[in-house]
Amino acid sequence: MKLSIIFSVYQSYEIVRRQVLHFNKMNLPFELIIVDDGSDPPIEEARYQTGSKLAWTQGLGRNLGASKAKGEYLFLTDIDHILSKEAIEDALNFNGNRMMFRRQIAILDENGDIKQDKETLKDWGYESDKLDASVHGNTFVIHKKIFDELGGYDKKSYSWGYHPATRRGDDVYFNAKWNRAFRGYVCPYGRNIYIFPIGRFHRDGNLNPFNLFHNLDQKRQEKFYKG
Repeated sequence: MKLSIIFSVYQSYEIVRRQVLHFNKMNLPFELIIVDDGSDPPIEEARYQTGSKLAWTQGLGRNLGASKAKGEYLFLTDIDHILSKEAIEDALNFNGNRMMFRRQIAILDENGDIKQDKETLKDWGYESDKLDASVHGNTFVIHKKIFDELGGYDKKSYSWGYHPATRRGDDVYFNAKWNRAFRGYVCPYGRNIYIFPIGRFHRDGNLNPFNLFHNLDQKRQEKFYKG
């Protein structure tokens, strides 16, 4: 098998349902691995569970998914990202070390279809005419052998149980390892993927529009873990 698509998810049942519908419509040869990172109740569509009781242990979920993957390449992504069929086709044809992706704003509707019209996006809290969003280092394709040789995500960073602003998230530390090992390698870009208009892309900064995503407040979580 050439490609395994992996995402780790927590308490985001409806978005998982929509993502599965979206992937099932593609008729492409890839393996889909959903890792449940401690949801209560467990997410029905997830093949594996981390068993973690902490929030935001995405690195743990990605490591678990990678260890079970059959694909030669891993497509690591987030639940709020929407992989286009074109991006997956590029991943299936890729033979390098690592591939990145530019993003545009869009949503998955209840039928698992990508919607990008202005009226729908406005209803979701996105009011700009600009559809392009920044590249994010947490969605990428990487050769599984390289991921394994780098040791995957660090236990230290994902065992915090949250993303403290002073330490940043798991991807910062993984990407630093990558940059040290492959200094000078220029990652090619596949065709665009999409991101839901949440957080800084939402007019009110809402991380959980329509209650479809987990609702974890970073400051509250940090206070909880520090006691």
